[in-house]
Amino acid sequence: MIKILTLLKEVLEGTNKAPQGVIDFGNGKILVGDNHYDPVELSQDLIDKIVSAGKSNGYYGEGIGIKHNKGVMSSEVYKALVDAKAKYKGSWDKKIEIPKEEKYTYLATLFSNPAENKRVPTLMKKVKKDDTIFSLLSRTFDDYTEPGLGLSAKDLERFLKEVSQEGVDFLALSKQPVTRKNLQDFVDKGENLMWGNGDGIITLPNGKEVHYNKYSTNAGKMAKKETDIRDNWLINKAGPGVYFIGSGHLKSIEKMKAGKSVIDGSKIDTASTAKTK
Repeated sequence: MIKILTLLKEVLEGTNKAPQGVIDFGNGKILVGDNHYDPVELSQDLIDKIVSAGKSNGYYGEGIGIKHNKGVMSSEVYKALVDAKAKYKGSWDKKIEIPKEEKYTYLATLFSNPAENKRVPTLMKKVKKDDTIFSLLSRTFDDYTEPGLGLSAKDLERFLKEVSQEGVDFLALSKQPVTRKNLQDFVDKGENLMWGNGDGIITLPNGKEVHYNKYSTNAGKMAKKETDIRDNWLINKAGPGVYFIGSGHLKSIEKMKAGKSVIDGSKIDTASTAKTK
């Protein structure tokens, strides 16, 4: 009852509004959730707190950098950080030391936010004559995952084998010639088995439905390996500052870090407008 009354008070006062979630570690480190496409919505009290932390310790983007994140770049909080002359310190992903044996797990980004990241159009620009999906992907690692990991065709083969399951053989599918339709179908299958539809529901080949955060598919298990590396770094290694992060990570971090709750988060796991156009 007390929690309900507190939430009602916040709604009436317009405070602690963060549909994509925020986690405040209380030491100048704040994680701000976004869905990579829609503007980040925040109440003024949270914007003020985030700008204060950003002015003192800087702010970070995710993945290939903040300039590629339409949701952050179009948001009021980003404008406030720029106006306050807070220092942008690049992508926090660049600061993570990934164990050599786990680098191949980062290929999970192939199936992560493909619409928002224009995955298929970007890869189609790199197609050469007689390319298969496999040959294309083994030549363009830096276009769909963290650059500079030194990945090889063997890493890609291992990844595709491990994310396959009954009814979906990604290695076999990757031997198809590259057409826009074949590549789109390939990426769509991977995204569905890893993350599900916009509401997080995965439809298995046998018709059964499961939620992605149960990590019950092979693709989901692969995604968890990759996200755990990143989430653990944010919890244990990241210093003070503002960190923009895909909002789905916040629920995992909340579970991993006892006592640090997600503020609001009412729209986490809902589809971005990129998936509804």
